[in-house]
Amino acid sequence: MGAAPCKQRHVQMISQLGEWAQLFVRLVGYAGLILFPALIFVSMYEVVARYVFNAPTLWAFDLTFMIHGALFAMTGAYGLQKNVHVRIDVLSMHFPKPVQDAANVLSYVFLFIPAVWFVSDASIRRSISAFQTNEVELVSAWSPIVWPFFVALALGMVALCLQSFVETIRHLAGIIKGR
Repeated sequence: MGAAPCKQRHVQMISQLGEWAQLFVRLVGYAGLILFPALIFVSMYEVVARYVFNAPTLWAFDLTFMIHGALFAMTGAYGLQKNVHVRIDVLSMHFPKPVQDAANVLSYVFLFIPAVWFVSDASIRRSISAFQTNEVELVSAWSPIVWPFFVALALGMVALCLQSFVETIRHLAGIIKGR
């Protein structure tokens, strides 16, 4: 009698954690999407300055690669959440759904999550280090501070890690239900 309510509480807690993780992923994804107009503006400004006024900027290249990298990192988890990443599943599409779910769980647990965890940890450490030392880009004539870029990468990697856990649980539920 006591096991059923306990199990139900665990399921509710996991469900709530999953909802919070997905909210975080959406917020990071939306923040990344805000960078897209900035990327367009910086690129257009540089083109006009360079080719119309013959006055290239010192900062456009650095800003473009940092914004593009942040945009890519911050929206990856949102793409996973919405299932819009390109998949090559020529072989797995012929298997029953529970077998596909099992293959996805194994792939997430043994390949994807460890790799994303490693990159998340490294990006968090790198952003903290860059912030503490006020690190600047050394190969740039402009020498911008780089911690905002590394923080954006860290946020994107943490979001991807969280969404990977959510996807793993979703596929585990598919195995249990035997869709």
